[in-house]
Amino acid sequence: MGKLKVAIFGMGNRGKTYSEWSLGHPSEMEVVQVVDANPTALEYAKGLFHLNDDALFLSFEDWLKAPKVADAVFNCFMDQYHYATTLPLFSRGYDVLLEKPITVHPNELLELMNESKKYGRKFGVCHVLRYSPFYRKAKEVLLSGEIGELVALEMAEHVYIPHMLASYVRGKWKSEAECGSPMIMAKCCHDTDLMCWFNEGSRPTFVSSFGSRSIFTAANKPKDATDRCMSCPHMKECQYSCYFNLELTHMDPIIFQSVVPGKQWNEVTREEKIKVFSEHPSLGKCVFDPPYDIVDHQVLQATFENGVTASLNMIGGTSYPCRTFHLLATSGEIFGVLESNKITVRKYQKDKFWRDTIEYDLGDVAEGHSGGDLKLVEEFVDYLNYGKKSISLTTVEESIDGHLLCIAGDISDKQRKVVEILDNREFRIR
Repeated sequence: MGKLKVAIFGMGNRGKTYSEWSLGHPSEMEVVQVVDANPTALEYAKGLFHLNDDALFLSFEDWLKAPKVADAVFNCFMDQYHYATTLPLFSRGYDVLLEKPITVHPNELLELMNESKKYGRKFGVCHVLRYSPFYRKAKEVLLSGEIGELVALEMAEHVYIPHMLASYVRGKWKSEAECGSPMIMAKCCHDTDLMCWFNEGSRPTFVSSFGSRSIFTAANKPKDATDRCMSCPHMKECQYSCYFNLELTHMDPIIFQSVVPGKQWNEVTREEKIKVFSEHPSLGKCVFDPPYDIVDHQVLQATFENGVTASLNMIGGTSYPCRTFHLLATSGEIFGVLESNKITVRKYQKDKFWRDTIEYDLGDVAEGHSGGDLKLVEEFVDYLNYGKKSISLTTVEESIDGHLLCIAGDISDKQRKVVEILDNREFRIR
């Protein structure tokens, strides 16, 4: 194909990250159109990619009316818009890279999958963790057969306090009713995708899950607390106060991306941050106030057709950000902590009646989901341009199984029952 021409839907944190890969690889990819409802985001994209005004669109509907100039679409709109803005693309001749989650409705998952196959279009999903060197090394060891056949997977995700507040208490994903996704899908479909990827070739069958909101509730709100941090007597004492974001800037790309008109997150002044926290509908609000429809901790268990069992424990509001996995097989095991970028392989040696241990140190932890963000773009572009397919790229059928785990887990949590995933990918409540 040569150089891939791409239209970007949504210039938030994800769209900005993926699209900027083109700047370092101009012979491989070019951003030719951008769609975003925020004029500040469009103005930023215009200067970054040297676009004319006719390549900028405030709505998906306006973009549909324009001539086709792109080969592919990177769809990074918010969760609830994914289905409606992706379904028409395949028949119009676009390949698609879609930000997770694909959708929270199983019938829409199947329709998108079938539509992409009907028109022979390539359909990728932004499960960036499977592209990171950390998880890829574990996959390579598993595929080598050196630890035998997979028996069980244990996974955990600890969402540390600043991220939990910025995204899932005050941010875009603070409410299932608003963003369209429950917490297990919005945050953990990366993890359930890894479950299915590690156990590639076998589909999940039974799922149970239980969650709760225990930290960010009205019962934990001090009696004299106000509805906003900047006017609260506990402003400098509460560990969840947005006051600390005035001086500590590491969450700024998430909190202040295109929030202040005409400015990017790194241009926002302290005074403007105070104004945002004092006036924004959700940023700066007390964490103990509603909405309350997102859990802050949840456990999920599943079994697969081949008998492999899997568990995931998500805890939101921890002191340390941490993703761990433990793959147990017939002749060994693999353990890793993402934040260390080290993987430990233990192989049972019958002649020693003991084990050999090998540690793989994968170097410094890279930015962007441990290097997964940019590797995803690179390998998807290579796939479209040259037909190259890495071990991280799988069929869309396998991509949707991780989503089905989340959907079934959400149903199980809300109904307190086990959910069976049938062969036709429909659900049966047990």
